[in-house]
Amino acid sequence: MSENQIQAGSSVESLCKKCKTVTDHHVVAMLGDKIAKVECKVCRARHSYASPKAETKAQAAPRVRSGATGTVKDAPQAAAPKAAGPRKPTAAASRQAQAQAEQWEKLVGSCPSPLTYGMDRTFRSGDVIDHPVFGAGYVQKLMKPNTIEVMFKDAVRNLRCGKLS
Repeated sequence: MSENQIQAGSSVESLCKKCKTVTDHHVVAMLGDKIAKVECKVCRARHSYASPKAETKAQAAPRVRSGATGTVKDAPQAAAPKAAGPRKPTAAASRQAQAQAEQWEKLVGSCPSPLTYGMDRTFRSGDVIDHPVFGAGYVQKLMKPNTIEVMFKDAVRNLRCGKLS
């Protein structure tokens, strides 16, 4: 066997798809005399073999040949894609949020003295509670073994409570 023959377990350089750079890899699988799978020694990712020359090809700017004059020019670089910003709520989502806020106001607004929330306390469906972080909320339902579903002004949350009977 010659020294430069590559086999499973050999060490080769490959373009790591996770590290996005050329690093040392262990050969994991071969298809005939070609490298099929490798494992990066840096990040331990397993992926198909990519020649280290593939990185230089990908980084090189594409060149365009002008049809009339036959001159070669660098191709114009494409603009970088815009970063995705926060999405605007749809009309249906806005209506749903508005309806939930109105329902919360109707259920919580009429209660003169809400119960103070405590994880060891027990609550009943229909109770109005005062949570130290989320504020006033309406207990919508009890869930076994010790959880309540509470509608707050901004969201519905599940909270821990004392054992339900």
